[in-house]
Amino acid sequence: MATKRPGRAGIFKSASRASRKHTPTGPQAALATLEGVTYAWDRQTDALAWGPNASEALGLAPDALPRTGQAFSQMVEPSSGMSRDAALAADGRCQAYDTRYALRFGAYKVVMVQDAGRCLPDPEGKPGLVRGLLRVDAGASAPDLLPAAVKDRSALLRRIQDDIDEAVRFSHTCTLILGACEGDEVTLGETTRGLRPIMRRGDHIAALGPNRFALILASCPAKEATNAMRRVAALLQDLCPDGSLHLGAACSPDHTFEAAKLLRFAEGALATASKRSETAVLHKIRHNAPAQPSGHAPYDLVGALNDRRLTLILRPVVDGSSRRPALVQGYAGVVGRNGGATPLGNLPALDQANLSLLVDGRMLGLAADHLVQNPEDRLVLPIAPATLQDREWLPMLAAHLGARPGIASRFIVQVPETVLLDTEAAKGRLDAMKALGLNIGVTGFGTGHASQTALQALPIDLATIDGVFIQSLKRSTADRLFVRTLSDMAHHLGIATMAEWVDDATTADWLTAWGVDYMHGDLFGAAEAMVEPQSILRRLKRA
Repeated sequence: MATKRPGRAGIFKSASRASRKHTPTGPQAALATLEGVTYAWDRQTDALAWGPNASEALGLAPDALPRTGQAFSQMVEPSSGMSRDAALAADGRCQAYDTRYALRFGAYKVVMVQDAGRCLPDPEGKPGLVRGLLRVDAGASAPDLLPAAVKDRSALLRRIQDDIDEAVRFSHTCTLILGACEGDEVTLGETTRGLRPIMRRGDHIAALGPNRFALILASCPAKEATNAMRRVAALLQDLCPDGSLHLGAACSPDHTFEAAKLLRFAEGALATASKRSETAVLHKIRHNAPAQPSGHAPYDLVGALNDRRLTLILRPVVDGSSRRPALVQGYAGVVGRNGGATPLGNLPALDQANLSLLVDGRMLGLAADHLVQNPEDRLVLPIAPATLQDREWLPMLAAHLGARPGIASRFIVQVPETVLLDTEAAKGRLDAMKALGLNIGVTGFGTGHASQTALQALPIDLATIDGVFIQSLKRSTADRLFVRTLSDMAHHLGIATMAEWVDDATTADWLTAWGVDYMHGDLFGAAEAMVEPQSILRRLKRA
């Protein structure tokens, strides 16, 4: 049985979807069931932003969440699978990835995660923004199901933590020395016999990998660690001759009280020793504040604005049922040196002369011109949260629509789902935009910022399901159930749905079966820069 769902603005009234007897769950509850969290990593600034449910999904306190890509990479367990960094570096290009590895949150806590997403190039064609979905695999995170290398590392960390706790209890110290011997294979037994003269009661040695070992020295303060490494090097000279041995050390409580950090510090010192071809390196305490992600854009957006290199990139959007062109998705883009245009992506959070408003205002003018030149098109244009809150945005929008009568009903302005967190603040702005006769869309649907109450209270006509969920549909039934739940919930509220990143026929068929109204992605055509009429170009040159 089919039912007609008239949209609030009449633009989506032809949508026909199967009725449901059950009441869909809210998007936040559905995301909690998926046990996933979205993220955005800017590879140029190293800033790592998490979805609002990150603490619950990962089981970490908000202040313990890694805020940079470097901090996150330090949590990845060695030999647990291909990390995100390794997947992205596979061929040096921006690409989609789907990988699995382990994250360590402490000596006693390790979780297996599934990580899928894609890298979006910056205007210069370099790896730019990475958007993805991280899911905790609780079933595979049981201690007895973890990879052997992870279990061995966990056993070592538990031993280190016990030694640290004992050292603190009796006001002693604990030094961890890691060693790597290049060349012929050296067994742990050979290493143990070689180091027996330096080891005392309470000291331990363990294998850390092929030709690598970990030596825990109780009651060895930091001031004696360098001498201890010299003795280790002398004792192992016969096993690792000609400078093939490298050592790195860290001490507790001088450097940290946590075993996982102590091991990471020692590994960093060992890596430094190998890189510099030195025999021994002791971790150094850095008293300066930890590096914060840069908030500056890696390219000159103001210059691109002044040079008229910002353009509107258009991607075809098809009807979910007929697969015929239905809408046009617009993006801000930058024309490169080779003449090609690259989507700008999310604007960095800069306080430079209303940068977001300047870019979105430029796109608004181009979008309005496109609608005038193409009276059959319906165009979707996203704006930044800062633009929505700027007091100049509404007068600017009203002026463009007033100068081009008849385009408002074919114009959909999208706002990020993040603005729906403050329903009261967003409602006045969205109602004012709605009063101008256009339609309102929301991007990033499903990422956990919008509650069902907010969606009911706000004048939303179109919800775009975030591409990180679409890309993962082939991975599991849970991923497919989540997207279907989002579609059902939106339709229950009278909101049309659109899916992005639709790149293959199987995914498109699933979305059609679940009633998704619109789709766009590589399957339906590539994005192209808007061709500006000569009259507009002449006007811009005069300006």
